[in-house]
Amino acid sequence: MSDVLLVSLNAQGLNLPEKRSSLLRLLWKKRAQVAFIQETHFRSTSIPKLSDRHFPYVCHSTSPDAKVKGVLMLISSAISWDPIDSRTDGAGRYLFVKGKLADTLVTLASIYAPNTGQVCFLSKALRALEDFTEGTLILGGDFNLVLDPCIDSSKGQTSLPRSALSKLKDLLFSYQLVDAWHILYPSSRDYTFFSHPHNSYSRLDYFLMLD
Repeated sequence: MSDVLLVSLNAQGLNLPEKRSSLLRLLWKKRAQVAFIQETHFRSTSIPKLSDRHFPYVCHSTSPDAKVKGVLMLISSAISWDPIDSRTDGAGRYLFVKGKLADTLVTLASIYAPNTGQVCFLSKALRALEDFTEGTLILGGDFNLVLDPCIDSSKGQTSLPRSALSKLKDLLFSYQLVDAWHILYPSSRDYTFFSHPHNSYSRLDYFLMLD
């Protein structure tokens, strides 16, 4: 498990065949073994094919009404994967899968949080995830917020009110979830999103694990 390469990516829509092919090529080039993809924009009644010999396992959470939101998970043929169960929210905001990854029981959770009401969304998602989780938990995806403004934002700012940020930290603490990247690189700064209107960088994508 210590050598498994995880990737999180906001695709901003994958309905074009060229974008799906580009995604698979990129993941293969990066040697990704588990990919957490957000904003697929697939409608649940018409999900296009998104798998190949390098990424044979794919699981979706999609919106039933429109080509919006949507998350998926891809697992590489380069690693042993034996699926056991999966769960979605039915709205394209989260996907939980459970199985044996490299002979280790794991729960993989991919989320795409809204850009408002993130703390409320995470609270509900984590309650559902708690009932589903077995083995090692890895929660990843686009959280649409910064966990630590001093490190995760180039301007040291967050759009969350101070009270909401405090609730978020209490929420993650109550579930014993920690930012895996900052455990490995506690003083490093790196970002996953650039805002043109605000001319600022921020890290909105995370992998959280149990402390």
